[in-house]
Amino acid sequence: MTHMRCPPTLELALGPITAVDLALYAAASGDLNPLHLDADAARAAGFERPIAHGMRTMACLGRLFTDRFVATALRMLETRFVGSAKLGDSLVLRATLTHTEADAATYELSAQTSAGAPVATGSARVTLAAERAG
Repeated sequence: MTHMRCPPTLELALGPITAVDLALYAAASGDLNPLHLDADAARAAGFERPIAHGMRTMACLGRLFTDRFVATALRMLETRFVGSAKLGDSLVLRATLTHTEADAATYELSAQTSAGAPVATGSARVTLAAERAG
């Protein structure tokens, strides 16, 4: 396996997170918790502004792999939420190669705000036979 087929790092910068982003994700997921949509509810819960859905962050981490490999290559995605992204934050998502086999690769994941606040960690496993051309 060459590093060309299995990049040592994958990175994606997203944001800033908008109210429209949060509303669209809420509608698509059915998660209408006011912490994600209402500034007053977020403040009452101790947040300075609405927080992004954790599962939205997890979906964005999945994009690291679906942008590089075909969607069916992603075999495992585990995420632990260690902080919260908020309305207006930009995210920096990173996958770092930790292990390769003949037909698979394992990556360590991190998501943080552009200010450096950790949001999520985790790991992912992809099959390499289903790599995207180009």
